[in-house]
Amino acid sequence: MALYDSSVLIDYLDGDHRAVDYVQSHFDERAVAPPLVLFEVYQGEVFKTGPADFDAVDGALEWLTVIDAIPGMARAAAEVQNTLHERGVTLAPRDAFITGTARELGEPLVVADEDFDVDGMADLLSVDVL
Repeated sequence: MALYDSSVLIDYLDGDHRAVDYVQSHFDERAVAPPLVLFEVYQGEVFKTGPADFDAVDGALEWLTVIDAIPGMARAAAEVQNTLHERGVTLAPRDAFITGTARELGEPLVVADEDFDVDGMADLLSVDVL
């Protein structure tokens, strides 16, 4: 199982070969994301040219399981933020929440952007960067 960041999902929907290849090579594994990640993906529909097609997004991501609140998720996010803060590193709150969720689940985080490329992240959890 792995937790996907919106950067991977957006690239997947856009047909980026790195994201498509990664997802297809991991179809036999459970893929999860918190609702915040899916919201970030839907935001892309809101701001694109033409009408938003949320149903198309849902259909294209039917292989993804959106997880509901997990006990400890918010605390894990705050702990990640605190650990990085103590090291003098800043992580956006939404990214801390995503990281904390992956950490609470004990799963790797799959990303396709540099938002999670901060000092000390590798000490907190496994991050697969496309």
